[in-house]
Amino acid sequence: MQIPSNVRVKKFPWTILPILSKYSAHAIYPNVYLPRNIYEDLLTKQPNSKNVSILVHEQTHIERQKQLGWLLWGFKYCFIGRFRLNEELEAIKSSMKYLKSKGKYWDTEKSAKSLSGYLYLWCVDFKTAKAKLEKAWSEA
Repeated sequence: MQIPSNVRVKKFPWTILPILSKYSAHAIYPNVYLPRNIYEDLLTKQPNSKNVSILVHEQTHIERQKQLGWLLWGFKYCFIGRFRLNEELEAIKSSMKYLKSKGKYWDTEKSAKSLSGYLYLWCVDFKTAKAKLEKAWSEA
């Protein structure tokens, strides 16, 4: 697949901090940073649909950062849990729509655990996250 020019392989210092681990992707306007294995898979003729959905997710963050301004977006994302939750839900919805269009499944339980955990700074409780994700999946 043709990878957008703003997509990069995640390197140091991204890989040394647990919250910015080598297993997660990040969007900091104007670039998306992906783990090497995901980036390399996206270069193939038939990339894994989950990896494409990760790129869709991160590109949604880039578009929203562009609209609000990356500095304000980043500040609000770091310090306002409700904003962080809403931004993640918007990006997740984009991923869900992509996966559903490919006939794939979205694990709302796994996503709810992640969204209600340390990676997203506990921006929501599990029960609420699960309900919001199930609604999003049904509407995707």
